[in-house]
Amino acid sequence: MRPPAPATLPSRSVEIPSAEVPRLPGGVDGPAVPTGAELPTKSKTRADFRESEFRRVIAQHGKYVTWRKALMCACLTETTTQAAINCTICDGSGFHYVDPMLVQAHMVQFDKSTRIFEKFSMWLDGKCSITMLPEHRIGFRDSIEMRDSIIAFNEILVKGNRRGIRSALPARTDTARYRIVNVTRIAAYLNGAPLFLDDAYYRITDNGWIEWTAAGAAAVPDGTRISIRYEFHPVWIIQSFPHGLRDDTSGRKSPKGVDRIIAHPIQGAAFLDFLLDANLPAETVAPVTGAP
Repeated sequence: MRPPAPATLPSRSVEIPSAEVPRLPGGVDGPAVPTGAELPTKSKTRADFRESEFRRVIAQHGKYVTWRKALMCACLTETTTQAAINCTICDGSGFHYVDPMLVQAHMVQFDKSTRIFEKFSMWLDGKCSITMLPEHRIGFRDSIEMRDSIIAFNEILVKGNRRGIRSALPARTDTARYRIVNVTRIAAYLNGAPLFLDDAYYRITDNGWIEWTAAGAAAVPDGTRISIRYEFHPVWIIQSFPHGLRDDTSGRKSPKGVDRIIAHPIQGAAFLDFLLDANLPAETVAPVTGAP
C-alpha cells in the first residue's frame, strides 16, 4: 500500500504517516515492534520511575489493614445473578471472603472536599483511594479493614439469630455486622421499654462477638430486638480501579539496550462498607462479621 501524499497548505506542509504497518511473521500477531534505526534514542530522554521510592512511601505512610479477597458465591442464579437469601456460605450477600492478610496500604482522599456541603447540603459516600504494593493484587469487592482506627456504628440485632453462617457460632453468642472493639451502649427492648445492659449481662470476645453471661441469657430471651452502638475497625470495599495497572518499561539495572518491565503499586477506589450496602441488614453482610 502506497503512503498518501503530503497535504500542502499555503503556510506549511503536513507529512501524513504511511498506512503500511509492519507485522510479525505470519501476520496474525498484530503490529511488529520497530527495531534498529526506526527507534528514537533513549539515552538522553529516559526518566525512569524508581520503584523503590513507591515502596518507601507505602512503608513510611501506609496504614496497617487486613485485606480479604472476595469470591463470588456459587449460589448466584444464572438468570438474575441474585444471591440465595438463605445461603449458608455467603449469608445472602453474594460474596464470601477468604485469605485474610495483614498488609500496609496508603489511604488518602477521605471525602477530600467538604466545603461543597456548606452550600448545597450534598452527601457523599465515604470514599477512599487505596494504594497497595503490586504483589497485593486487590480485586473488585475485596475488603480492606483498617486495624489501627475505629469509628462508631449503630445497629439493630436479634438475640439468638442463628441464620446463615451465624449458625456456626458458639452457644450463647451473637455477632454484629462488624467485629466489636468497644461497646458504647446496648439496649434490649422488652415489653416496649429499653433495658440498658451492662457488662454483667455480656462480654466481648477476642473475635469481637457478644457472649451472653448466665444473667444475660436469663434476662434477655432469644428473639429480642437489641439496639447496640459500638466502635469497630472501618471497612472499605473496592469498587473501581483508577490505576489498576501500573506497569512501566525501565532501563535501570538492565544490560545496555535491554528493557525490563516493572510493576508499580496499584490503586483502587473504595467506599465505606456500610454506606455502600446501606440497606442490607447486618445478618446479610457476611464478609466482615466475626463469624467463622
